[in-house]
Amino acid sequence: MNLSELINEDNVTFELFDVNKTEQQQLDEYAVFRTLKEVFVYVSVTLGIPGNILSAIVWLRLHVASKNSSAVYLAALAINDIVYLLIEHSYEMIICVYWLWYCLWFLSTSTEYIEPVLVLGFSVERLIAITYLVHFRINIQKEKRAGKRKLHNNNNNNNNKQKN
Repeated sequence: MNLSELINEDNVTFELFDVNKTEQQQLDEYAVFRTLKEVFVYVSVTLGIPGNILSAIVWLRLHVASKNSSAVYLAALAINDIVYLLIEHSYEMIICVYWLWYCLWFLSTSTEYIEPVLVLGFSVERLIAITYLVHFRINIQKEKRAGKRKLHNNNNNNNNKQKN
């Protein structure tokens, strides 16, 4: 194969052609994946930032946060996701200012590690709440049974005293 076949008439640029000499230009194999990734990033940022802002507003309301301890975890998770979405796609554009790039990289990495910890904390808090609720109900049922027994025993004692 002669290299001059790949060179344009101007001898300036190279073009990719099929090896079978069909004179059809080759397509980039990963162009579709890159396009899908860009679409996914834009959609996730477009929907994620407003959605997380609304979520944080709802979970941070005073009457919601005061009654529901899980609201604090969910609000922190929403704020963490907002920071991640804002920083993750912007720090790649800031290459010339190195200290700013490293600060943004640190924040982005921190949010990636904080998110599983928040989910774990939320899950443990829910587990404790459910377990405590089950134990609380069992104890109430035991106290009711004990109270009925005491009441029944007192009634039996009073009836026996009246008979004597």
